Amino acid sequence: MGLDPPDEWRSELDQTLFPGGYFKEFIFFHKGSDSLIVTDAIINVELDMMDEPWRTFTRVSGMYHPRGQVFFGMRLPLLLQRKRATEAIAKIRAWRPRRILLSHGRCFDTDADEIIRRIFGKRPGG
Repeated sequence: MGLDPPDEWRSELDQTLFPGGYFKEFIFFHKGSDSLIVTDAIINVELDMMDEPWRTFTRVSGMYHPRGQVFFGMRLPLLLQRKRATEAIAKIRAWRPRRILLSHGRCFDTDADEIIRRIFGKRPGG
């Protein structure tokens, strides 16, 4: 699979490769619903749904509802691959999603711009 979406779904979905070393992943944008679709890059689990020691680990890592964060295994690689990360995050921002659908944890149904700003930081120069 290349960096651009296949012709079969290009009119409905866009995609970007989110760097993260071993854990890199494609993040998708569904145009019809303005939804960002994320599998592992962002985690937002509900602490009361977890047993120890995972609850404590998740709390310390910040990957819990309502905060949500980049998966801890991707944080250092994102710093080491700053150019690729900046390009992927810029594309995510350009899509202007209204909601963020997650595989791990509660989805963000509103305020997607604010969530993206909080998780990925301010725009360069802004």
